[in-house]
Amino acid sequence: MTYESRLEDLKQSIRKIEYLKYTMNSLIYWDKITYMPPEGIEYRSKVMAYMANEQQRLLSQTEFRSHVEYLFNHQKNSEETTAMLRRIQRNSQYAGCIPETEYRQYIELIARSEQVWENARNENHFEAFLPYLEKIFETFRRFAQYWGYEKHPYDALLGYYEEELTVEQVDGLLKELKPFLIQSLESIRSSENASLKPSSPASALRKPSGAFLPLPDIDQKKQQMIWEIILSEIGFRFEAGRIDIGAHPTILANSPSDVRIVNSYDIKDLGAGIFNVLHSGGKGIYQQSIPKELLGTFLAEVPSFTLEEGIGRLYENIIGRSRGFWNYFYEKIVAILPEFSQLSTQQIYEHVNIAQPSLCRIEADELTYLLHIIIRYELEREIIDGKQSIRELPDAWNQKYQEYLGVRPGNDREGVLQDIHWAAGYVGYFPLYFIANLAAAQIKSALEKDCGSIDMLAETGQFGRIRSWLKEHLFQFGAQYSTKQLLEQAVGSPLDSSHYMEYLRKKYSEVYKTQL
Repeated sequence: MTYESRLEDLKQSIRKIEYLKYTMNSLIYWDKITYMPPEGIEYRSKVMAYMANEQQRLLSQTEFRSHVEYLFNHQKNSEETTAMLRRIQRNSQYAGCIPETEYRQYIELIARSEQVWENARNENHFEAFLPYLEKIFETFRRFAQYWGYEKHPYDALLGYYEEELTVEQVDGLLKELKPFLIQSLESIRSSENASLKPSSPASALRKPSGAFLPLPDIDQKKQQMIWEIILSEIGFRFEAGRIDIGAHPTILANSPSDVRIVNSYDIKDLGAGIFNVLHSGGKGIYQQSIPKELLGTFLAEVPSFTLEEGIGRLYENIIGRSRGFWNYFYEKIVAILPEFSQLSTQQIYEHVNIAQPSLCRIEADELTYLLHIIIRYELEREIIDGKQSIRELPDAWNQKYQEYLGVRPGNDREGVLQDIHWAAGYVGYFPLYFIANLAAAQIKSALEKDCGSIDMLAETGQFGRIRSWLKEHLFQFGAQYSTKQLLEQAVGSPLDSSHYMEYLRKKYSEVYKTQL
């Protein structure tokens, strides 16, 4: 076969794999978390296991591997083809190492464990989920051996999600950041403005999740109208996407032309839905900005969760919690919710930037959020090392919350059962939230050098300028480069924690009138 025919055969196989991937990961999973009736889970689990197995089978075919081996480092390769082959090699390295039967069993385990976790969480019954959690961690200990590592078994899990990321690197970034977060929280607690609350009517209504709207309750229809206005303004294209209601906020991309946002709402908390939709909307803009020409190459996607999550954090927190954002959207929200006019933009700004320890990760403020992540990372690593018993995990979880945040869960629903990640098989995933927040702050610094302050851009409605800069420096490349390469190219330096610490220091020193 010629070079050209081998390349075309390979791309034909890739298209088949992408068809399966997008159908399962987006349409079938999207339906599962939005509209599927509860009794559909058993058969749906089998369908998902079959489609995942088909993807692995296509990747493992002798002919597919032969084409990759022949084409790899070929002198005729374009830059795009080289990137495609590099991504295939990386994916194959992980998928090809796991025995087919064991991988199918893992997919079935995860499909069932999500439902068991949800029931256990609702019933506050950790023991019901314990057998599944033990099997999941046992599985990932084996996966770490299959994938290989140099220093630490947890490195194999980190590397699966983020190329070149290691325990050593994470711990190095945490060296200064962890004590900074704990000490800053303590400084705020002991400051004169520790009980900072905007003046009534909203002050008595705020809860840790960021609720700031006075009664009456806000129904789903009005909240969704606000979400759609915000999404349209920041650049999410509804002709290439949609938004639906589900229990757990997420984003699912079939292609750059079909991006699904799933959001949840709280009738007493307008803020929760807004910040979730900003987070998913930022990710959606990223997905929609990837060139469609990259479909059929494994490159029409984000390079990793880390960078996509970093963009989500940029929109949710750095843009969405800025004074300029609320100045710009204030009248637009009042037009839908006249009662919103009882609050001033200053009150709203203070509310969405209050720092206070909480039990729930997804309700945490920017200052304390990474302490929630650090707790999960440390426990997860200890389990993989065999130093932490899963049966005793709830107690270990509660102790760390007491030590780092000064709060203690009253039950397992508030504590160890609050996240779906382990039930969904995302072991080794939590540190990526940590890296993503650092990346968001570093991207902010680089963007502001070229375009001016994000606060000013938001207040004047220049969201298109933000989107254009991100597209030029990050989005347009899809997965042709690694996250590390893209970040260093966009911001001009390796990842570090100083930008994030400076961002937090400046914001909370202003809000609390104290030096952090």
